[in-house]
Amino acid sequence: MAGDIKEQIINYMEKCRACTIATATTDGQPNIATVFFKNAGVDVYFNTGKDSQKVRNILTNPRLAIAMQEEGAVPKEDRDIKGIQYLGKAEMLAEKDYGEVPKAVIARHNAFNSVKPGNSVVVKVTPVKIYIIDYSRGFRYRDVLEF
Repeated sequence: MAGDIKEQIINYMEKCRACTIATATTDGQPNIATVFFKNAGVDVYFNTGKDSQKVRNILTNPRLAIAMQEEGAVPKEDRDIKGIQYLGKAEMLAEKDYGEVPKAVIARHNAFNSVKPGNSVVVKVTPVKIYIIDYSRGFRYRDVLEF
């Protein structure tokens, strides 16, 4: 069962290009940002400015939440609601660890750094818990995969 849920989650994630990342500031204030990402299995990778609020928050508290939804029309009915709710732990990768980073993320990272060298970091998020939401299977229906 867990393998089937994991496969559903990966398949859904691969249909999404952007996600919303939620972190918290040192005084507990929530902060959200939309980023382009690429997954490798259930791990999420994105690049961002190394002086961004996301990075400052992650360095203080690596726990974060992510919401993902396919691009497309706004659902007209509850049964059309689908998505991912992802709880994870983030880390900034050292260049020596870039071998595992999806090419799409490295391309954005390199493009960003070609304008302002050394200004971008690659972030890897590993899951703690992932919910896949699918209201076509019932109102508020979601499966969970815990790590």
